[in-house]
Amino acid sequence: MLLGKSSQSEQALVLTSFSLLFLFATIGLAVDLGWAYYLKLRVQTAADAAATAAAVYANTNGDVCGVGSVSCGTTYTCVGTTPPTTSLEAGCLYATQDGPPTMSATMIENNTAPPGVTGNTPSMWIKATVSTSAHNFFLFGSGYKIANVSAQAISGITTVPGSSCIYVLSGSAAGALSVTGSSNVTTNSCGIYINSSSSTALTVTGSSHVTGNFINVKGGATITGSSSTSPAPTTGAGAVTDPLASLPAPTFTTSCDAAHTHYSLGNSNTAALSPGVYCGGITVTGSSTLTLNSGIYILLGGGLNISNSGILNAPHVMFYNTGNSTYPIAPVLINGSSTVNQTAPTTGTYRGVAYFQDRTQTYSTHNAIANSGTGNITGTYYFPTTAFDFTGSTAASTYAAFVANTVAVTGSSTLQNDPTGNYTGLSKTSSTLIQ
Repeated sequence: MLLGKSSQSEQALVLTSFSLLFLFATIGLAVDLGWAYYLKLRVQTAADAAATAAAVYANTNGDVCGVGSVSCGTTYTCVGTTPPTTSLEAGCLYATQDGPPTMSATMIENNTAPPGVTGNTPSMWIKATVSTSAHNFFLFGSGYKIANVSAQAISGITTVPGSSCIYVLSGSAAGALSVTGSSNVTTNSCGIYINSSSSTALTVTGSSHVTGNFINVKGGATITGSSSTSPAPTTGAGAVTDPLASLPAPTFTTSCDAAHTHYSLGNSNTAALSPGVYCGGITVTGSSTLTLNSGIYILLGGGLNISNSGILNAPHVMFYNTGNSTYPIAPVLINGSSTVNQTAPTTGTYRGVAYFQDRTQTYSTHNAIANSGTGNITGTYYFPTTAFDFTGSTAASTYAAFVANTVAVTGSSTLQNDPTGNYTGLSKTSSTLIQ
């Protein structure tokens, strides 16, 4: 049976209409799916940023799950607080900046691993969930009016393997770390690195004891008498880099304040000083008391000498020990029955560093903390090219670290792990985006 021209035209019109309908439906589906995919990328980026920012904030501020304002397991709905006062508020601000205009975000902290996450053991987890919705352009008529899109990200605060409180940098010295007499050296929640390749790089004698998370020695160890270590030293370990190698030296003018050149305080006097360049160093003797205002003190030659029953009060102070041809560099010496109460700066470039020796110089006389008095020094003793002798004592709660060319300890010292780096400048934790 033959169709007329009119019937053929009608058939072609019907087929064309169905084809166009199918084509437009396909285009509409592609547009709506593409828009949904774009939104998915936006919310995932927002979730990643939120979780990472919250973990960085928590890490920087030393947050511990369940302590203070850190509430574990409680869902926090983002409200955009500026400036942020908690890690979750910090995460929320980043979610708002990186997410789509209309969205909702929640944050949660916990100290147990989220379901399905294995192979990581952070001390705290932070999960960010971001969601948004959009009207479909072409699928609206088919009943799919709204596209709901969500994403989540999880960050963890993880202890860095090999975090240390004692770094001995010499590559060849015998007895690079020497612990003698009846000394007790304890590093709480951190360890000891010794870079020397000498067969006696670590020497522990008498009835001394050394305790830490680990004791890694590039060379060998000699442990004699009734002395001991816990755990046993790992010998043949690889050397590590100076943890403060990237710390810039302070910049300063070499002009000296005449009133403070070769500054010495004695005869039971009392005085206060402000940050500046002290040519010829600072000396406190007798029963004098010197108070330093917070800041950076440049010891241009002469070093620091606190002796007899001198008292030094130095809150948030760093000493930079250097010298030149006119004022030769000299060691840091604290001895006798002196009392030193010092904390390192807690903010800025030199956060956590109490003593910083010029890396470009050296001297044969050992830096020595040998006081039999009271007091406490919080921060890092950084003597990268010179020897450091510690014959005083530190309290169990002291956040302190030794980073020196060689270290000799006689006495009892307990160096407490500083998880934030605020007290020693040696950050022991990192924040990582897990998933």
